[in-house]
Amino acid sequence: MTLSFKMKFDTKGIKDLQQLEKKLQPVVAKHALAIQAEAAKNAPVDTGALKNSIIAEKSEKTDSNWVISDGVEYGVYQELGHGIGVQYDSGGGVVFASSFAGAKHFLGNACEKQADKFFDDVKKVIDESGNK
Repeated sequence: MTLSFKMKFDTKGIKDLQQLEKKLQPVVAKHALAIQAEAAKNAPVDTGALKNSIIAEKSEKTDSNWVISDGVEYGVYQELGHGIGVQYDSGGGVVFASSFAGAKHFLGNACEKQADKFFDDVKKVIDESGNK
């Protein structure tokens, strides 16, 4: 499972976009690794496979694009929750069994926890570059 988000910036007034991107690369890397560590820390553990499979890696497209993912097929169900069984009520409506497993949000919460720090660091780099 991979959780992704994109950011758009108003580039008016930015003098050298390529230079700014180079300055932002270590910021993106720092926060991607922090999200990976936080997600692993908060991942539910039975065998440890999910926790140990969470990785952050640079995209092949650009050094400013990182992907944080897990390497187990059930990671998405731990993140978002799932219903193990389905029962039907007398009217034919679907009622989820009591064995419904709630969402853990280990990756989403890690992203949320890091977001303000990330945006503060991005703003700091932009401000220090004279690109406001």
